[in-house]
Amino acid sequence: MTLQVTGLADAAVSLIERDQGESDKLFFHLSADGQLSAASGMGTGGGISKEIRLAEMLIEKRANPDPAALANPGVRLKALLRECE
Repeated sequence: MTLQVTGLADAAVSLIERDQGESDKLFFHLSADGQLSAASGMGTGGGISKEIRLAEMLIEKRANPDPAALANPGVRLKALLRECE
């Protein structure tokens, strides 16, 4: 198992959980205005690392992603990142 964190979760007021299957989970921390302020994940293998890196890029862009999209494992974080460009 691996645990990875990016961003600053202390600014978060809500937590969105995304079940990645198997034992992998992602958690997105949103501020009061809906901005992604942090992300954390735990699981096996490199899948979590890739998702955390994409979440880090969303944080850098000060993204305000749809919470339903963050919770949905069928919505790729890369697609959300493209929406910010």
